[in-house]
Amino acid sequence: MDPEEQLEKLLEVFYDEKIEPKKEAAKQILGLATQQQNLEYLISHEQFLSTLSRTLRDEHKKSTELTLYLLCVFYILSNYLEFHQILSEHQIGDITMKIIESQIQRFDLRYAELMEKQGQPQQLQELRKLNLMIAKQEKLFYVGFTILMNMAEDPIIENKMRKRKIITFLLRMLERNNFYLLIVTLLFLKKLSIVNECKLQMVEENCIRKLKRFFSADNNVLLQLSLGLLKNLCFDTEARSQIEQNGFIPDIVKLLKIPNYRFVSIVLLYLLTLDDKLRLTFGFTECMSLVVKLMLHFPEPIIGKELIALATNLSTSSRNVDHITEQEFQQIVQRALTNGDTLLFRFIKGVIENSTNPEIQTCAKSFVRHFMKLLVTQGKEEDLKFEIIGIVSVIQLNENWLKILTEPFIEFLHNNLAIGMVDDDIVLETMMLVSQISSNAKAAEILFNNNILNALTLVFTEKVDDDEFIVQYLYCLHQFLFHKIGISLILAQDDILLQFIQQLNDKNQKVKQMSQEVLDILREYDQELCEKIKETKFCEYNQLWVEHINEQEMMLQEGVDMGFEDEYGGNELDPKMWDSDND
Repeated sequence: MDPEEQLEKLLEVFYDEKIEPKKEAAKQILGLATQQQNLEYLISHEQFLSTLSRTLRDEHKKSTELTLYLLCVFYILSNYLEFHQILSEHQIGDITMKIIESQIQRFDLRYAELMEKQGQPQQLQELRKLNLMIAKQEKLFYVGFTILMNMAEDPIIENKMRKRKIITFLLRMLERNNFYLLIVTLLFLKKLSIVNECKLQMVEENCIRKLKRFFSADNNVLLQLSLGLLKNLCFDTEARSQIEQNGFIPDIVKLLKIPNYRFVSIVLLYLLTLDDKLRLTFGFTECMSLVVKLMLHFPEPIIGKELIALATNLSTSSRNVDHITEQEFQQIVQRALTNGDTLLFRFIKGVIENSTNPEIQTCAKSFVRHFMKLLVTQGKEEDLKFEIIGIVSVIQLNENWLKILTEPFIEFLHNNLAIGMVDDDIVLETMMLVSQISSNAKAAEILFNNNILNALTLVFTEKVDDDEFIVQYLYCLHQFLFHKIGISLILAQDDILLQFIQQLNDKNQKVKQMSQEVLDILREYDQELCEKIKETKFCEYNQLWVEHINEQEMMLQEGVDMGFEDEYGGNELDPKMWDSDND
């Protein structure tokens, strides 16, 4: 029979009141739809979509089989983007949502009935009925959610689905066991998790806890999809906290050993290490050891950004870096020096700075000459120079600085303390290096004799509005002054001293504290400075009173009548208000 004539006869059946003929007609229409050459005719037929959508809307509660056949037809059509508009016009998405909601309610009702008959003779029979219903429902859910996922390519439709509790329905599906249903559910959730509102709702409705089962199941596909969904959710702080609370971190760390899961696991672990509190949890796993091994055996000269980013975050916690052995650290430094890997140098700095293992510091000292050589030969590469300066500034060299403070190195310090000539980040890092060097009295004297303190003061005057530069300068200066170096130089600069005094009232507590510590040293050598500090502190503690007095002085200068009645009944300030010794 010609497909066009066959379709006309099949559509007439849907006007019959009996369900069985409709089932057969729907089954045959599905057969036509599976043949691609028939799709254009089917979609262009005047009554095709309207008849099927009306039947689906009216009959879906009467027959699950009929509903499944009709949904399968729309499932085929939804795979083609050009058909989405006409499907929307016939409200296929709305009908599918109603069917899914109805089936979930039906399951809840049947399950409640089973619980009521627990322990009764009818329990086994009810359980069989429930399992039969679940098997049919899972096929229907698979088709229905696939239709919705396909139609959700349109952001407007996707937003409408979100408002219709699509996420709540999908999370219910994570409790099911059908493999194909779980695949489409995880795919759909992963797609929706890109939208912030959807992500927040998933976190709120405990999506993360429901994913835990897939880490213990022996199924590669479901685990891969779960990792992808967790990765999207990890951009939310609360989600990262829930992942840690539900014990995911040790499971994800173990996946670093399996090549198929390695990349997504690295990205996921990197996102988790964005939180300082969570980094401590990694110290109780083998994550740092595995990451170091992956870096040492990385096939390319420059380590992948995702891997080195994870390693760098982990290196900020001493509990993590203490897992690194001296031999591993030595191999890492050698690899960085050989390949000039900038980000690997950043990791090395973190290890040196946070390790409590004295062998790491000893090993780092043995490479100082190599670091210095690299600074000289590749000093024009700003990023590399920044990282190496940072490394040298955290190595505890003490007396060994005297061997390193050669004329070329002093010139290097001057060049990198020149505002406008190099990046501000490099200037700041160089100031930290000077602080480290000047912790040794003899090294500080060499720096002072080579005008490094003058260069630092010039940076301070040009960056006087930048708190970060101010704090670092004050710390550097404190190192010199502690060794009684440069005191007369600073005392001779009234504008600098005035700035220090004004900073005693700074809102930034670090600026305030460091200014106080510097002035505590300087005032021992200048009585006049001591008086100025007292005056400043007096004004700080009596700010309201000083403002009141200044206001009155201004009014007197302007000739304003100062007459007023105070609480003592006079028009003058009573000395008793201010003199505690006046009885």
